[in-house]
Amino acid sequence: MLKTPKYKIEKIDSSKSYKAFYEFNLKPAELEAYLDEYIVGQREAKTIIATKICTHFHKIKNFLLKQGKEDATEFIKNNIFIIGPTGVGKTYMIKLIAKKIGVPFVKGDATKFSETGYVGGDIEDLIRDLYWEANGDLEKAQFGIIFLDEIDKIASSGETIGPDISRTGVQRALLKPLEETEVEIKIPQENYSLFEVSESQGRLKRKKITLNTKYVLFIVSGAFQGLEEIIKKRIKKQSMGFISEIENKEEIKINYFKFVIPEDLVNYGFEREFVGRFPVIAVFETLTEDELYEILSNPNDPVVINKKRDFKVYEIDLAFTDEALREIARMAYKENTGARALSRILERILIPFERTLPSFSLNFLGVTKEIVEDPYKILLAISESPYSPKWKENYYKALEDEKKRVENYLSRRQKLLSEEKLEITPKRLELIFKLYKEKDIELNRALEEVLSLWRQIKSYEMAFERKNFLKIIFTEDAVDNILEAVIKKNWGVFTYCENIVSKLEYSLNYLKEIRGKEVIYINSLAFKNPEKFIEEYLLI
Repeated sequence: MLKTPKYKIEKIDSSKSYKAFYEFNLKPAELEAYLDEYIVGQREAKTIIATKICTHFHKIKNFLLKQGKEDATEFIKNNIFIIGPTGVGKTYMIKLIAKKIGVPFVKGDATKFSETGYVGGDIEDLIRDLYWEANGDLEKAQFGIIFLDEIDKIASSGETIGPDISRTGVQRALLKPLEETEVEIKIPQENYSLFEVSESQGRLKRKKITLNTKYVLFIVSGAFQGLEEIIKKRIKKQSMGFISEIENKEEIKINYFKFVIPEDLVNYGFEREFVGRFPVIAVFETLTEDELYEILSNPNDPVVINKKRDFKVYEIDLAFTDEALREIARMAYKENTGARALSRILERILIPFERTLPSFSLNFLGVTKEIVEDPYKILLAISESPYSPKWKENYYKALEDEKKRVENYLSRRQKLLSEEKLEITPKRLELIFKLYKEKDIELNRALEEVLSLWRQIKSYEMAFERKNFLKIIFTEDAVDNILEAVIKKNWGVFTYCENIVSKLEYSLNYLKEIRGKEVIYINSLAFKNPEKFIEEYLLI
């Protein structure tokens, strides 16, 4: 008779810290500037969240460096409470931050916990998800971010008789994870890599993996309907005169959330202990019509980019005029559901074209204000006369507007680019725009591709100097030539530069040895006519 093997639990030693945090040096202002590239408005919320998340990870770094030394200070987390209406970018902002820092991000919905009888397991599952999000890297998972949305739905109504499992119960179940607790990772039985044979006893033992939440950052958010009334009542009771004066002016709308204090959240239905676990409160503003337009006109905006990708699968290029984007923003503002309305309106306008245009030979569509206002009327006109020059004119007008938006965005980023010493010449603008349009990617990604190639050109100059003891510098027009060639032909920068410079090798040595040139500037003429380039250089 075969005996069933006995399993011995062994806890994995996770005392080693995630090594990336020893090099963490992101500053709050840098993180805020990164968010500015993607998120419109929300200045105060960006400042608070960027600052406190940066501080959180710097505290982790310092705390880990002091481990084993005489410092018994308790580690207190900067857990964040976010208040704001739907569709203003709360989740998007935290996702961007997690991506920038390089930590796993998990989003949960508090309403899910409200619907179950036993809540503890669900909350622990949310923590376990960090482990899987980190691809099984336990050390990385311990520094992740958990984002819990719809948190206002677990506020107690104050009318419950008996145990309030769905609301207060969830709050209490979250108390330990919010500070520090150990959560065992449930591993599927078929994962044999996590079993090993004990040398002394010759039997299988299973490793026990536990995730400690000490450094896990918790961020909760909600729309908090009804909280404004609680804040307003408190303010009026305290007779805050300046608020009363503002309130009397009908044209000014007050965002009462900005005056929230922990006591208001307690009165809303949260346990004091629960509120106490969140030392930071950030408030998001309702988006204005102009801000909705700014979202659409941002070349990094995922709403427009994803719509373009939908059409690109049919090899149709989509471009938007400024007037079209402004009209979409106006319609979205009327819906009063924030940025979420933008996607819904885009779909409503463009689905008829997405269905019909693939059957025509048109490979472009310029989205104008007329299309936004009456899509079926324009679609009928295209169907009756698909080769009318008007459609191409609309497309080129939209392309021109898009290029201006790209140029304006890059001019706003000029400070960052100047630090890299990268100049945006007309040719580089053209190359960035081409990548942006052909691949339907965020403008930042197109810019980063060109920036990466530019850095490689600078690296080649240094490598050449180390090898040949001669400093060469490519002029701006020569750099433009190299960038255009390697992007168009998909060549490596070093291979292309070596190919060009090899044709000049004898002449460069002559200039160095006979003419005593210590630095040689290579311009675009060297690419077109190497002999003439040398002749002209000798005349200098």
